[in-house]
Amino acid sequence: MRQKNKISLKKSFLIVAISLMVSVLASAGSYTVRSGDTLWIIASRLGTSVATLQRLNPSIGTMIYPGQTINTPSSGSSSSSTVTVQRGDTLWKIATRYNTTVSSIRSLNGLSSDVIYPGQTLKIISSSGNYKPSIDTDLLARLVHAEAQGEPYEGQVAVAAVVLNRVNDSRYPNTLEGVVYEKYAFEPVSNGTIYNPASSTAFKAAQDAINGWDPSYNSIFFYNPDKLTGWNWIQTRPIVRRIGNHVFAR
Repeated sequence: MRQKNKISLKKSFLIVAISLMVSVLASAGSYTVRSGDTLWIIASRLGTSVATLQRLNPSIGTMIYPGQTINTPSSGSSSSSTVTVQRGDTLWKIATRYNTTVSSIRSLNGLSSDVIYPGQTLKIISSSGNYKPSIDTDLLARLVHAEAQGEPYEGQVAVAAVVLNRVNDSRYPNTLEGVVYEKYAFEPVSNGTIYNPASSTAFKAAQDAINGWDPSYNSIFFYNPDKLTGWNWIQTRPIVRRIGNHVFAR
């Protein structure tokens, strides 16, 4: 009798588990993986997050292949609309405001760069999920302090803006931490000065960049040409401007 109860209990748990799985899958849509896709690319395109895709597809891990069908958030969890760019807007600000990603906005609108202008109409897909781009002001300020202490204030803001521009660029990680700690990206990470406390000026510069000031004019590189020894690949990048000792380039 006790054995039968155990079997019945196991069956009940199995039925509940299957019901929950069916419920999750029923509320999800689907996407067929294309050549060159990654989970991050798909998440950006759909205005969701990698964590959400992995939760809906527990068996795939991080490996996907062309032709594979994966579950995606249902259309009910996101909405398509248009927005009119206002003065002072950046793609990052709009993505944050509507709970989506810069890459998703660029893909939906066929944008080849992050440059937008007031009055421009953009299509967006906003998500009701938990994904929200976030910026660790302390980390950004510490990088600014390590890279640009002693530089003009505008130059410090420009350094912070370069980091944020990389976060918004599909060629780089889409989080501040991912950009800052990307291998060989910033010398302060290699030499440990990234862990030194930031000055109040660096904090202010980081916040000004987060608020949308970009003295680098959408640059994604900066360097001190006086510290280069011999030829360096970065010298092939188009120079946008120079502030203090730093050159800013795209």
